Amino acid sequence: MEPLLITEKLTKDFGGVRALDNLDLEVREGLIQSVIGPNGAGKTTLFNVISGVIPATSGVVRFNGEIITGLPPHRISNMGTTRTFQNLQLFCDMTVLENVMVGMHMRSAGGFFSSSFRLPWIVAEERRIRDRSIEWLQLVGLEMESEKIAGSLPFGRQRILELARALATDPRLLMLDEPAAGLNLKETQDLAGLIKRISKLDITILLVEHDMDLVMEVSDHVSVMDQGRKIAEGDPETIRNDEAVLKAYLGEE
Repeated sequence: MEPLLITEKLTKDFGGVRALDNLDLEVREGLIQSVIGPNGAGKTTLFNVISGVIPATSGVVRFNGEIITGLPPHRISNMGTTRTFQNLQLFCDMTVLENVMVGMHMRSAGGFFSSSFRLPWIVAEERRIRDRSIEWLQLVGLEMESEKIAGSLPFGRQRILELARALATDPRLLMLDEPAAGLNLKETQDLAGLIKRISKLDITILLVEHDMDLVMEVSDHVSVMDQGRKIAEGDPETIRNDEAVLKAYLGEE
């Protein structure tokens, strides 16, 4: 079976700086796959190119067998991918529940005309969206805070809310960009358990993360980048003992 996500010779230049250098990467369906590497390795650039936030200089990205290189972000998202960001992207003046409902509205069939006239099927759709959004909040442990204003939540809870909103788009591929950034030890441990539960929902997870304890605990497969290239990949134990990986992180002895 073809991998769910493939990059072929993916390259991204910023002026004279090559952030991605002919990167070949495969993500198998159903796995939790992490992408790690030192600062400046190109990990977030990879996410930005895959999700259509920035264009590739050259190369190809395939999702579910289709070329998505050059498509706008909303088209790529509608095909079944979604992501979170290093910096929170919440609607801080809306409630927790409304933030998740925004994610579900991306897949809603309602338009301006039908919504304005409150047609019966629109009312039913809105009820379905609300009920399903509450289910996502229950999954991530935020259902008791559904009516709170999102901006009033502690930072760690806001991180989880962004994850719930991403799940509300009903993705096949969930890309998490440093979800543990700014979390304390307890919050990171809870996040690890949540990532494992999400994976059991037949959602493939691509994770960029600096917290190696988290990576080693949740990952089925790890790809290592340095200076825009893939330098190693394998299961967590293999990566833990790979000399090229150690050199990339620690430098020459």
